[in-house]
Amino acid sequence: MPNWEQEIKERLAGLHLSPAREAEIVEELAQHLDDRVEELRSRCASQQEAHDAVRRELYAGGMLTSELRQIERPVTPEPVVLEAGSGISMIADLKQDLSYGVRTLRKSPAFTLVAVVTLALGIGANTAIFSLVNGILLRPLPYPEPDRLVTFLQSYPERGLGHWPLSQESFAALRDQNSVFQGIAAFAPTGLNLTQSGEPVQLIAKRVTAGFFKVLGINPVVGRDFRAEEDAPARNNVCILSYGLWQRRFGGDPDVIGRTVNLDDTAIEVVGVMPSTFPWQSTEIWVPVGLNPQRHAPFFLRGIARLKSGVTAPQAEANTTAIFLDLVSRWSDPPEAGAALKIVVQPMKETFVGSTETPLLVLLGAVGFVLLIACANVANLLLARTAGRSREIVLRFALGATRRRVLRQLLTESILLAVIGGAVGILLAWLGLRALDKLPVQGLSRINEVSLSATVLVFTAAVVLGTGLLFGIVPALRVYRIGMDAGLREGQRGCSMRATRRINRVLVAGQLAMSLVLLVGAGLLLRSFERLITANPGFQTDNVVTMRLSLPLKTDPQKAVQTFQAVVDRVRDLPGVRAAGIVSDLPFAGGGNSDGYIVEGEQPAPGGVQPQVETADVTAGYFQSMGIPLAQGRGFLDTDREGSQLVAIVDETMARRHWPGGDAIGKRFRLTGDPPWYTIVGVVGGIKDTTLADRFEPHMYVPLAQSPDQIAHLTVRADDTGMAASTIRQAISEMEPDLPISDVRTMNDRITETLNSQRLTNLLLGGFALLALLLAAVGIYGVLCVYVSSRTNEFGIRLALGARPASLVRSVFGEGLLLAISGTAIGTAGALALTQTIGSLLFEVSSTDPIVFSVVPLLLAGVALLACYVPARRAAGVDPMEALRYE
Repeated sequence: MPNWEQEIKERLAGLHLSPAREAEIVEELAQHLDDRVEELRSRCASQQEAHDAVRRELYAGGMLTSELRQIERPVTPEPVVLEAGSGISMIADLKQDLSYGVRTLRKSPAFTLVAVVTLALGIGANTAIFSLVNGILLRPLPYPEPDRLVTFLQSYPERGLGHWPLSQESFAALRDQNSVFQGIAAFAPTGLNLTQSGEPVQLIAKRVTAGFFKVLGINPVVGRDFRAEEDAPARNNVCILSYGLWQRRFGGDPDVIGRTVNLDDTAIEVVGVMPSTFPWQSTEIWVPVGLNPQRHAPFFLRGIARLKSGVTAPQAEANTTAIFLDLVSRWSDPPEAGAALKIVVQPMKETFVGSTETPLLVLLGAVGFVLLIACANVANLLLARTAGRSREIVLRFALGATRRRVLRQLLTESILLAVIGGAVGILLAWLGLRALDKLPVQGLSRINEVSLSATVLVFTAAVVLGTGLLFGIVPALRVYRIGMDAGLREGQRGCSMRATRRINRVLVAGQLAMSLVLLVGAGLLLRSFERLITANPGFQTDNVVTMRLSLPLKTDPQKAVQTFQAVVDRVRDLPGVRAAGIVSDLPFAGGGNSDGYIVEGEQPAPGGVQPQVETADVTAGYFQSMGIPLAQGRGFLDTDREGSQLVAIVDETMARRHWPGGDAIGKRFRLTGDPPWYTIVGVVGGIKDTTLADRFEPHMYVPLAQSPDQIAHLTVRADDTGMAASTIRQAISEMEPDLPISDVRTMNDRITETLNSQRLTNLLLGGFALLALLLAAVGIYGVLCVYVSSRTNEFGIRLALGARPASLVRSVFGEGLLLAISGTAIGTAGALALTQTIGSLLFEVSSTDPIVFSVVPLLLAGVALLACYVPARRAAGVDPMEALRYE
């Protein structure tokens, strides 16, 4: 058994190394030679033969002594990995590379910690955002063959109706005559009052046609589906419960099938329960429409269908549009000739995703930039270790390592670093996704399907591998080249340091450029959001509480008017209540109703284009409770009731459009297909209905007594909305015990919810931009520290010759300023090009906003110069004697 330590000491004797350094080298080499013996043992006849083979490999490295003698300033070599023989398996090689990589990282804990944290932030951010993109945009809908599912509506641009529900007649024609659908159905959102089995509540319900669940491909988990004969008037007194309602209201009792429940004062039989995995979780109960194919109006059905195999959405659109145009041509009031009336068919997934696609893709691009910045930072850290690693490469080549093996080992270390960072990043992503419940994501489509799925983990694995190669390849090639050139010689060392600094500069300039793009994007969105939250909705949102009141649909219209008016009178008398009113369609409540209108004496617009107006039925106190100002005329009176002259109040948007002279009072108009004329008795301020980004569209209001509704919203202006809400509920319950009260919220809460998507996008993009700025600052700081370190001897000589410290500070700041200017210039050009993609997300802000494009580059340059401070101070504080001794 050879004594490796003694043999290695003999070979190192001529180098005159310090005892500590020599002992470390001997220990490392002896350990590797022992490992090599164990690797060869299985292929050799005896232990001695394995030792002899390893000894031959050791002595084959004839360059060892000559190369080690060139070391002018002894540095402890890194552990040496001997090249495995061609017969050693790939697994054994990989194990050896990984073992060596772990030891290397353990020897530099500070470097390892900084690199891992940097990579974890970049990889974690990418994993979290890709989880959102995958769950919302990429993952198929949870139905059998989801790509064949489509939705369809009417479109009538001339009437301002981009997407218009179907009538029962229209749906029946498409169902019976189409040749493109394997199955077709329709649904309509509604509310139903459950007045038994506990406190009366209004259930979120959907009326569906026969075959609805069959089209989706999901059957009830208990009971049965609706039968075709149950989808007819007076025969549709059956229902299917959601799994949640079944558990919550009926205790999961399987005997609920066949039981009768009281919905809208009607006995309804329960025939089924949907599974807990059914995607439409917000719906609590389903009932048949009771389809009447002869009903030309109203228009309230939304269609879904399953395409036949091989049929595309455009083909289905052409087929259904032809059927629909043939139908409407036979109406008593057919559309104008040449009208672009058609059926719009689109994949169901697009319907669900809605407007979330652009913000999510913007965020995915942003975290991609963050990851690139993190990679540049780690690459700079690796380059900073170039000098030390070059001596290691010299030693390993001297011991017989091949070029391929050296490169593989260096890249293995980089990938190992990325794997550790990726593991921590996955943990950070998991924590981030768990925090979604605390972020403003309510109402975000498919958010409940977001998770760290197998697809996400595969994506993360690919990111980890790509990241390891991306930040590792340049430093690995640089170290490899220096080692091959025996770069420890003085002249070559200076040249190599200059080359390394050039690479550092390029990487930092790229970091600053990408950071600027992110900061500009975040700045534009923040400016837009600031404009949005201060936008005027047309009414006073403070101190207004609202709630939904639902009478059974079969309630006599005048009885409904009396009930609602009695509620208003009772609430108005409560302490702290300033005003109260009723409205059929509350702004920012997700409802709304529009219709075309014709102004008396005006000629129709060319091409049959008809203006649209949002309609609402209100009581007299509604405008006061919402703080909508009365600009002209009068409000509604008690005399404006059934049988009296039809009157209306219009908003200023409609009044300015048709009566710019301010003489709208007394003018008349009528709705499309509605013969009666409305006389205008007042003009109020304009309001927005859906989001603060909406334009002010025409609105008209009619007295509730002249247009009764069974479902409406109560609006109350009170001194204390929290206390008022509970007091109002109690007062209404005492008056009408069976009247369900739901959706109790303040107007501020309703408006805030419409901003959730923008707020989440701004929060995440702003956070990523700040993270990118921090990483860029760390990057420039690291580069300048290396810059100062590499010129320590020069600075010492200059100080010894009489140079002032201020000149050295200027030199360091000049280097930082050059990086800041180049990065800012490149980033500004990139931002001008890339910010066009977020134009659709901006409100009253240009994608080239001069304020953002002025402030952000100054901010970035300021942070970059601030990062220069410590390295500059270090340069100014160099001790000439220490610098010369170092040299």
